[in-house]
Amino acid sequence: MKDMDTISTLRREDIEQLSGGRISSIVEIGGETVRLISSARRKKTISAKMRDGMIELSVPSRMRDADIVRSGTTLIAKLRSRRREAPRSDSELYTRAQHLARVWLGSEVMPTSVVWSDRQTTLWGSCTAVTGAIRISTMLQEMPQWVIDGVLVHELAHLKYSGHGQEFRDFAARYPRMSEADAFLEGVSFAQDRGKGKTFPDALD
Repeated sequence: MKDMDTISTLRREDIEQLSGGRISSIVEIGGETVRLISSARRKKTISAKMRDGMIELSVPSRMRDADIVRSGTTLIAKLRSRRREAPRSDSELYTRAQHLARVWLGSEVMPTSVVWSDRQTTLWGSCTAVTGAIRISTMLQEMPQWVIDGVLVHELAHLKYSGHGQEFRDFAARYPRMSEADAFLEGVSFAQDRGKGKTFPDALD
C-alpha cells in the first residue's frame, strides 16, 4: 500500500512568505480552494476561519499533508455548514473572480469588473472581452460555490479566447471542477425544462 502522504500530497499554488516565518499557499481540499498558513510556531493544533471570502487553515509547518487533509476536511465541513455559500455583493464576486484568475489561470487574465445581473436570463454568465467586464446571473446565488466558480472561470477564460475551441476548453479546464460544474448546470436546466416552465438559463456564453 502506498504511503498516505504520497496519495494525499497537496499541490501548493501562489506560495508567499509571511511575517513570523509563516508561509501562505493555496491548496485544494475536498473540492474547496483553501488558503493554507503553515507556521513553525504552531505545534499540534490546526484551526480554520473565513477570511476575505475564503477558508483559511492554520497548520504546523511539520504536519503531514495526509493529516492536513484529514483534519482540514472536518473543519471545512463545519465552516461550510455555517456560511452562506455565494458571494452576495458585487465586490465579493469581483474579489472571488480575481482570486480564481490568480490560482487557476496564472493571472493570465484579470477582469475589470464582475457583477451580479438580473438580466442574465438565457445565460449563466457573459463577458465583454474588450472591456474585461463580466456579468453573472443572480440565479446562481443559491447554488454551490464550486458551481459559481466554474461559471466565473468560464467567463474569465473568454477574456483570452472568444470562442469555445480547444484552446479555450484547455484553459478553462485548469479549474479542476469545470466538467462537474458544467454537468451540474446542465442538470438544473434539464430539470427546469421538464417542469411547468423554464426558469433557469440553459447555457454559458
